[in-house]
Amino acid sequence: MKRVSFAFGAVAVVLAFLLSASLAGASPTPTAGSNVPVTDQAYVSADVMGGTGSYSDGVLTRCGTDNRMQNEPTLAIDPRDTRVWTSGANDYCTVPLTGDAWAGFYRSSDGGGSWTDSLLPGYAGDTSPQGTSSPLHPLVLNGSLAAGDPVQAWDGSGDLFYMGNNFNRGVLNGNSGGTRDNIGSIWVATYAPSDPNDSLTDGSRYLRTVLLDTNTFGKGQGTDKTALAVDQTNGNVYAAWSNFHGSACNEILFSRSTDHGKTFSQPLKLSSGVCNNQGPSIAIGTGGNVYVAWQGSTGGTFLQHAVTGAAFVRSGNYGQTFSKATLARIYTPFTSEEFSGNGARECGDPPFDCPTGFTFPRFDLAPPYLAADNVNGTLVMAFQVEQPNGQGQIEYSYSTNGGTDWSPNALLDPNPASGHQFFPYLTASGGRVSAIFYDSRDDPTYDPTRAPCNDENGVTSACVNVRYAESSDGGKTWSPSIPVTDTPTNPDLEQFGGRLVPFFGDYITVAAQGDTIGAVWTDQRDAALGTEPSGTDEDGADVAGDPETGGTCTSALTACFDSTSGLDQNIYAAPITP
Repeated sequence: MKRVSFAFGAVAVVLAFLLSASLAGASPTPTAGSNVPVTDQAYVSADVMGGTGSYSDGVLTRCGTDNRMQNEPTLAIDPRDTRVWTSGANDYCTVPLTGDAWAGFYRSSDGGGSWTDSLLPGYAGDTSPQGTSSPLHPLVLNGSLAAGDPVQAWDGSGDLFYMGNNFNRGVLNGNSGGTRDNIGSIWVATYAPSDPNDSLTDGSRYLRTVLLDTNTFGKGQGTDKTALAVDQTNGNVYAAWSNFHGSACNEILFSRSTDHGKTFSQPLKLSSGVCNNQGPSIAIGTGGNVYVAWQGSTGGTFLQHAVTGAAFVRSGNYGQTFSKATLARIYTPFTSEEFSGNGARECGDPPFDCPTGFTFPRFDLAPPYLAADNVNGTLVMAFQVEQPNGQGQIEYSYSTNGGTDWSPNALLDPNPASGHQFFPYLTASGGRVSAIFYDSRDDPTYDPTRAPCNDENGVTSACVNVRYAESSDGGKTWSPSIPVTDTPTNPDLEQFGGRLVPFFGDYITVAAQGDTIGAVWTDQRDAALGTEPSGTDEDGADVAGDPETGGTCTSALTACFDSTSGLDQNIYAAPITP
């Protein structure tokens, strides 16, 4: 008995040691901090934010009070001082006075705890020195009133680069459903420190905007989804975007700056041999390697017999030339069209109602998001994929040889029992790959054949949360996801198209510098719902002030919605502790 007892005790000691060693080497579970509104603040001019003057105007004043929509947020964290965060979004606060949305610019100097809101200079009505000297100013005067699709990236010296597009929306082209008389331009702005000796002022002083590309005025012409990255070793700025011709295959174009954003190279086409190109993503490797991925297809301009997936190219000479584009991974994109019953990308109230009776925003952009983990020597991409039963889930693939070969697609955060996942975003820093995405696993009425947050009768609810997952082995395996949002949101509120359809943007963003990680997303928690009278559609998606709910607001161009909060779609941010 004593010998057995001794053996049992020895085994217990060994097990205890092994357990202790295992726990010591285990990664702690990440946690998300407080959800903080980025927008809904008072707006100041670039002049005031940079400490160069006191300019203001009626657009800025109105933006601080009218509680309009913002979506498609970007986020960048300063590597020189991780207390400095910047963000941007499509900002509709300008609509009442300028007639269209503009690029919002938001800055925090306390790690995302509080924010100062502004607008990129050059919007309609901007008579500041920064605005009138911008190359966007004459484009706005000629009718290109909108700016959006924002992305941002820092260099290592306190300069922030902010990229987006400027465009008009064209005019309806008969009964085709399309538009004509379109034009679009791609811009990159630079924000420098207002005091080079004080890193807390990094990215606060607007310096310049330069144009990278302007396409030809005409039917179906336009520029769209943008991507931006900065090489921390040499300050090179890399930019990519989608370019539409109105016919034939649209393109992915690329340009680089080797003088810190003062000038950019002539656009280089990356997408030869691939069609239906959209949504580029850039990652920077070591030794001059630059990688670009996007959603594309082969086999037909109009998707006849097409194969869709992640198109990919690589440069080994700092973006001077690139390899031939190929589809690195094949997948079936999870898109909103599958829920309409008639191929529509979004559904709402008549005339935008759909046969299924569901209400939902478009989420038909399903590109790969790319990250380079240069500590672990891998490339990782993630994309939203339709599963065989119709469920949307985030899948990923990784490469250990610079994109020559890729692992089979796998579920990043498997949740087969409940919920759709969409809008993934990746970043890598310090040997950690971070991922965020929208997730509806908490929807009590979920069914894979229903749009997110819709029950069987098309009644919507707040069911979507942002979730975060991370990998410490180069994207080969992933931690279980955690919720980032502290309250669910309803993506289906009808705030657009005359308050008839929802729009929730096309992406959200996670950013990281070492252990400083942050996320930004579009959120509807502050938008007020109206009470829908019996006999109406009662879809739970009509906002306060809308005549369908007994309101008197007939136009978004008036001040009527200012006090209802019906259009108060906001950008929120949260820090994440790994």
